[in-house]
Amino acid sequence: MRNVLAPFAAAAALLVALPAAAHDEMSVAGQVTAVSAKTIQLRMQDGKVVTLEVDSNTRVKMAGKPLGLKDLKVGQSVKALGFGDSMTDLVAIDLVISPPPAKAR
Repeated sequence: MRNVLAPFAAAAALLVALPAAAHDEMSVAGQVTAVSAKTIQLRMQDGKVVTLEVDSNTRVKMAGKPLGLKDLKVGQSVKALGFGDSMTDLVAIDLVISPPPAKAR
């Protein structure tokens, strides 16, 4: 009986893994236009707005220092690494906030 079920178990494991294999890492950069508990919106240089899902696994950094999602603010420049099938379904993995420009003296 065990020999009969093994091929079915292997096939089931492969079918479960296939959708995950279709996802790609994508980088986007832009200015934060909106932040919520579940999403961040970035306006890219070409004017398009991209929405990325965020969760407790999303890492946020600025100048190499780890921060939290609560530290994201509208107006900040951010580089994001997302995971998804297209620009319309990205889940943010890493968000790097650009430090504000130095003030002229």
